[in-house]
Amino acid sequence: MPSALNNGMHFWLEAMHAMPAKRFHIDRTEHSPEIDLDLDNGVMEFVGRSLPNNSEQFYSRVYRWIEEYLEQPKEETTVNMRLDYLDTSSSKHLYNIFQKLDAVNERGQHVRVNWHFETGDEEMAETGKDYESLFRLDFNFVEVQELF
Repeated sequence: MPSALNNGMHFWLEAMHAMPAKRFHIDRTEHSPEIDLDLDNGVMEFVGRSLPNNSEQFYSRVYRWIEEYLEQPKEETTVNMRLDYLDTSSSKHLYNIFQKLDAVNERGQHVRVNWHFETGDEEMAETGKDYESLFRLDFNFVEVQELF
């Protein structure tokens, strides 16, 4: 027969498993972006280039965190994109992420996407404009000398 202490510990472990981690971080590599997801502040950051060897595996961890976060999002969510290159599969994953955020936006919470691009990089600026045309998210375009 389980003790009250064990029952309490079991409940605590289940509760912890059900909550997203306050912060989720992946370091940037030559082929994959740094990703920092901050639950407390409602801030998501993507920095670098995105052409991971296995994009499904790479982004599946991000999806899990975002899905849990979106169950109880902040009134305001900020997404900072500082990407200098996206391969085709990464573009699809960003589409999926923006689609999830768009659903939250429709529920009344505000989602702002700060799409940073380097001066002269018209391709990345256009990529951001393409995403903007597909969703009702509040896109803000920021031209910078250097992304990272």
